[in-house]
Amino acid sequence: MIKEIILSGIRPTGRLHIGNYFGALKNFVNLQKDYQCFFFIADLHSLNESFDPKEKHQQIVNLAKDYLAAGLDPKKCTIFLQSDIPQHAELSVILGSVVPVAYLFRMTQFKEKSSDRALDKVNAGLLYYPILMAADILMYDAAKIPVGLDQTQHVELARDVARFFNNKYGQTFIEPKPLYTDNPKIMSLLEPAKKMSKSLGDNHCIYLDDEPEVIKKKISKAVTDTGDGKGLGAKNLLNLIAIFSEPKINQQFLTQAKNKELKYSELKEQLATDLINYLSDFRENKKKITNQQIKKVLADGQKKVEKIVTAKMATVKKRIGIA
Repeated sequence: MIKEIILSGIRPTGRLHIGNYFGALKNFVNLQKDYQCFFFIADLHSLNESFDPKEKHQQIVNLAKDYLAAGLDPKKCTIFLQSDIPQHAELSVILGSVVPVAYLFRMTQFKEKSSDRALDKVNAGLLYYPILMAADILMYDAAKIPVGLDQTQHVELARDVARFFNNKYGQTFIEPKPLYTDNPKIMSLLEPAKKMSKSLGDNHCIYLDDEPEVIKKKISKAVTDTGDGKGLGAKNLLNLIAIFSEPKINQQFLTQAKNKELKYSELKEQLATDLINYLSDFRENKKKITNQQIKKVLADGQKKVEKIVTAKMATVKKRIGIA
């Protein structure tokens, strides 16, 4: 039986936190069992925001280690670096010629990230980002793209791009569909009205490779309420307990909240302990992965996909009359 193709990637912009894990990485590990999966490190996508070139390579290596430490198996899926495959950028240029610019200006991500700046302060990469993403997807004939609801628009644009191209040049690309994955919303420890994000600061996040003492310290500083469990901070901690603790423990704290008897010192101590235990395998696995292993995994992934992209680009070029 031929497995459906799935593709997704994560940008190397810094350390991954538990929100990233449940939003993407955990689902990647589950999907590799049932689909033909291509998981890439989206380094080209990471260039449209401010970054330090001296740190970029290490961010790439670190993210690759996260992939393996979380349980991605190169024998079950293909892991590669986006910039190792120049055909992604080449296809994005070609696809850019069939997409009306109005489609790009209406993308939610562009609106959000450019709303506080004049357009002459916004780099073109931010506007062009969805076309490169469409190229990533369409290159591999990916039938399904694992996303949360807030990423649906990008898959819809990839479908539009495929349709525009196919209508103009002939059937070439599969129109992908979103694959909605289990994605609990993880909020900031210090500003629980906002999603957990490293851009808010390290103390807002629990990173996957945080050491136990760091986790304890961060949880101890998390905001709460007066004990009735109704404040955003309390709800956030209770939501985390529901994810990381045993059902019996979760029910115990829910009952305390209902009775307005929550003791946050106990809740935080329990949450820190359970978080530390949950992440222990990841931490230990990551410490064992060498840079040489990462180099080999990415080289093997590059070799696997080069045959696919070479064939696809040959078809695309033939369709548009440049080959």
